[in-house]
Amino acid sequence: MDVLATLQRKDSLNLFPIENRLSPRAAAALASDAVNRYPYSETPVAVYGDVTGLNDVYDYCVDLTKEFYGARHAFVQFLSGLHTMHTVLTAVTPPGGRVMVLAPEDGGHYATVTICEGFGHQVDFVPFDRQRLEIDHAALAARVAKQPVDVIYLDASTALRFPDARALRAAAPDATICLDASHLLGLLPAAPDTLVLDGGFDSISGSTHKTLPGPQKGLLVTNSDALAEKVGARIPFTASSSHSASVGSLAITLEELLPHRVEYARQIIANARRLAHELVERGFDVAGAHFGHTDTHQVWVHLPEDSTPHAWGRLLTSSDIRTTTVVLPSNARSGLRLGTQELTRWGMKEDDMAAVAELLARLLLRGEDSAKVAADVADLARAFPGVAYAERSAPVAVG
Repeated sequence: MDVLATLQRKDSLNLFPIENRLSPRAAAALASDAVNRYPYSETPVAVYGDVTGLNDVYDYCVDLTKEFYGARHAFVQFLSGLHTMHTVLTAVTPPGGRVMVLAPEDGGHYATVTICEGFGHQVDFVPFDRQRLEIDHAALAARVAKQPVDVIYLDASTALRFPDARALRAAAPDATICLDASHLLGLLPAAPDTLVLDGGFDSISGSTHKTLPGPQKGLLVTNSDALAEKVGARIPFTASSSHSASVGSLAITLEELLPHRVEYARQIIANARRLAHELVERGFDVAGAHFGHTDTHQVWVHLPEDSTPHAWGRLLTSSDIRTTTVVLPSNARSGLRLGTQELTRWGMKEDDMAAVAELLARLLLRGEDSAKVAADVADLARAFPGVAYAERSAPVAVG
């Protein structure tokens, strides 16, 4: 097997809501000498030496993260969203504590309940309004008043709407409220009711390769000195290596995106709304009609009764269209969960969504030959070979 050839990018259409395209500079960092190096560190009895100045890259990445999200504290040592979740839950939840999360059928992450129970925590679910597809704050307030909760870990991985930080804080004033924004990190600059660290979320964290177009890694921001101290004290026991090349790649991503972060986020959302509209026009059953189908990067398509997620998923894969099928909170059945973040990163705008919707309709509704559709998929992908929102502003030393 020619592994390097297999790893090269293929002309495909990426509608995964969990992937994105790195800029050339961010990708180059992953192939630098830093990929196998540790930064300098000291303990009372030891010195781990480094002669390349990797600590400066780490510090620069932290500074960029704080600026990007307007936070007083930032941590970039995590390797993934799940790694971040483990660290946060063990840092802020007391032994045997009570944690509220989103139920998987309401869009919560599949792993959260198992992780919490593995740590010995009691688990309850955040009340969710499946008609409005958002948290029921009145029901949450009533439940918390009846039985106090230590931590609310909001872990939405299938979400069409942004959480309201202030409404959550009003409903649970004494709880530690942590947002797992793995799907939303790149959208938060355009979500002022969610990016709230004073009077809202105690922490915001998540993986950095979805709407945030960085490497596969994790970050956390907070304005709480106490929470920052707890997380900082926990990290040495959860991250012996933070993958220095990935820290450099994340720094480059944040540096390049920083001047465009609001425009980029708004374009992702605009593209998602337009894609939903174009799909409806072609006969697809798209969730969320009562609020414009989506407020985020995601678009949910309900499957016909006579189809299965595997049938549609395999057909799309055979046409070089990358998608995912999951259980959708809108109808509690498996359906297509599409994302527009990578299309936006390619440079696509609203009018380009018609071509994307047409390819899906030809394949899934009209039954056209997958090879013919794949040829047109390749043509569309080749029309957008670059990376938008990635102008270089200043150099980063990564090796």
